Amino acid sequence: MANSNGWGDGAANNAIGWGQGANNNIGWGKSHSLSSAGLTDIVGLTTDSDAQAFITAAAITDATQQSAIDTLVKGLKTDGIWTKMKAIYPFVGGTASTHKYNLKDPRDLDAAFRLVFNGGWTHSSTGATPNGTNGYANTYLNQSGNLTPSNNHISLYSRSNNLAYQIDSGVTNNTSFSFSQLLFSTNAIFENGSQVINTSTPNSLGLFLGASTSSTNSKLYKNGTSIASSTTSQARTMFNNNIYLATTNVSTTNLPAGIYSAKQYAFSSIGDGLTDTEASNLYSRVQQFQVSLSRNV
Repeated sequence: MANSNGWGDGAANNAIGWGQGANNNIGWGKSHSLSSAGLTDIVGLTTDSDAQAFITAAAITDATQQSAIDTLVKGLKTDGIWTKMKAIYPFVGGTASTHKYNLKDPRDLDAAFRLVFNGGWTHSSTGATPNGTNGYANTYLNQSGNLTPSNNHISLYSRSNNLAYQIDSGVTNNTSFSFSQLLFSTNAIFENGSQVINTSTPNSLGLFLGASTSSTNSKLYKNGTSIASSTTSQARTMFNNNIYLATTNVSTTNLPAGIYSAKQYAFSSIGDGLTDTEASNLYSRVQQFQVSLSRNV
């Protein structure tokens, strides 16, 4: 006898069956290959295809990490931030081989902006830590080739409280700076060409974001809140060279400047400019990601 919702022969005669899921819209048998929902886990929850591509490329096998990545990607898409990203480094997996991948394009290629670590680094479940003397990472994201002076951002999630003079990201020719210059002394500093935002900060913990959304508007955020801004029009030079993490890339010599960071990074992103709302939403999503991995600060 055919039932509309049956608990017996559910394979062919029921709208929802509990046997082999081959003929049902929702199946509880071989869900990965037969469910019409697409990629699913064992309880039928859909995994975002971009999240799955990263999980596969980085060989992430831990269920908590997989879920955190999936939730992060879905959140960034919901907030309209995903399309503004050129590179996202979640530093998940605990090894150099997992930390190198760009969540936005997880191919193991320079053209996909995956990181190449140089010098001394320590990799763990809580992030990637340069040694402060010669450790840096090449993003292979060329500044002038991929970004515009009046519409860009860079973010870094630091798990280290270290206000020594250290450059955390950038490109420079030693005479003028670029949008991507993020550094600390006793202050947090964001430099976009000759436009400099410099403000005191009690610590270097959390998500720092420098963003420009027009030729006269640049802001520095900490944990989703603007802590300094500039509306002065200044020259903004984009250099034909790659952005580095944990130091700055001196474009005239293609070598690190020699001022290295020793902070532990648990997230970084590079892309188009973000509004106040987007900066706040990015922090919320990134902090949720860190909480789920038990490494939030």
